[in-house]
Amino acid sequence: MIAEQVLTAAFPEFEVLTTQRPDGGLLLVLCNDGREVIKRAVSKGQTQTAIQLEWVISSIRRDLALEAGMSPAIARLQSQSRTGLPTYEYA
Repeated sequence: MIAEQVLTAAFPEFEVLTTQRPDGGLLLVLCNDGREVIKRAVSKGQTQTAIQLEWVISSIRRDLALEAGMSPAIARLQSQSRTGLPTYEYA
């Protein structure tokens, strides 16, 4: 599956294990020296579009940075640059 290849390429410093879930999604486990670092359920929808998969990768990178005691740069957090806030006009 292409999502598994993208996830493996996104985290070359980890052993990336994926298991198919009954709902069509994936169970993703990142290991380092035989120790589980992150375990994440990825929905079927998140595996089917590049933008959703990139959001999963971004959130995992954020969680890894926070666990290591580093705060990721605001510009790297996709949710901060996704869309502008709505504006309203009153008649």
